[in-house]
Amino acid sequence: MTASRGAADGSVALVGVGCRLPGEICDLDGLWRALEQGDDLVGEVPPERFDVLRWVDDEKPRDDRSYTQAGGFLHDVTRFDAAYFRISPKEAASMDPQQRLLLEMTAEALDDAGIDPATLAGTDTAVFVGISDTTYGTQQMFEPGGIGPYTMVGAALSIAANRLSHVFDLRGPSMAVDTACSSSLLAVDRACRTLLDGTSRVALAGGVNVLLSPYGFVGFSRASMLSPSGRCAAFSANADGFVRAEGGGVVVLKRLADALADGDRVHGVILAAGTNNDGHTNGLALPSSAAQEALLRQVYEGAGIDPDELVYVEAHGTGTQAGDRAECLALGRALGGQAHR
Repeated sequence: MTASRGAADGSVALVGVGCRLPGEICDLDGLWRALEQGDDLVGEVPPERFDVLRWVDDEKPRDDRSYTQAGGFLHDVTRFDAAYFRISPKEAASMDPQQRLLLEMTAEALDDAGIDPATLAGTDTAVFVGISDTTYGTQQMFEPGGIGPYTMVGAALSIAANRLSHVFDLRGPSMAVDTACSSSLLAVDRACRTLLDGTSRVALAGGVNVLLSPYGFVGFSRASMLSPSGRCAAFSANADGFVRAEGGGVVVLKRLADALADGDRVHGVILAAGTNNDGHTNGLALPSSAAQEALLRQVYEGAGIDPDELVYVEAHGTGTQAGDRAECLALGRALGGQAHR
């Protein structure tokens, strides 16, 4: 997607936010405080998730163990007011916690936007949700007697988006997006496209991730992707891998022109967005700095934004030797200014 040089009719406004992040952060003020204070929100696997003694050995590498239990964890993923969303206790028990979190964050995002959910009922409001983990459904299916009438819809990733459309009676496009680490960003990109092409007047976009299983820890450890030190030292000589984390966020988006016409409070403006793919590289998990550079140039040039205007860049920052190097090269070449002078 390319915005029309920052014009109001080609930009997208963020008018509402709901979130759940490690450190019991549940709003933008809490997130800002954590950033200002430089809070370290990395902890260890909560005891109710899985048996750490069975699945983690941080003393020596083992084929069937993770070498770290470090991660960013939510305080509680079990509490849920099913009655508020008119969902029966039996159905709620079969719902992936990620679906429950999305419902809560959506209600809070609409409240933050000053939008009565009832006013969106029956409208073309779109929903795009970034989500990848299927652990809860898998665990339910392996539990004796765990499969019930609500198991399939409670476990399906597609329902993560459709659940929001169903509960709030939204009639626009509704779909889950799974592109691994970039899922929620791709969801926002899809939402922007939908708003700008006139398909929907309001869009909900976001992402959610909950770490319930040891298998991801073991698998990423076997691939030597996780940080043994338990800290992600992005762009540092000490970078030794990334740290897994959970949480979620939902944003309410409108075309900027509509938000201004409606008198909305605008948290921020998306002038342009774009997506591409690395194509064939030396390995499926290895990035391409050339592809990243090409996308950056496409988006900034298409939006008419000069790199000299930038004051802040948020990077993927994997904390891995391969990922950091590729991203630094792309950012330096596309935004460093040399090619623009």
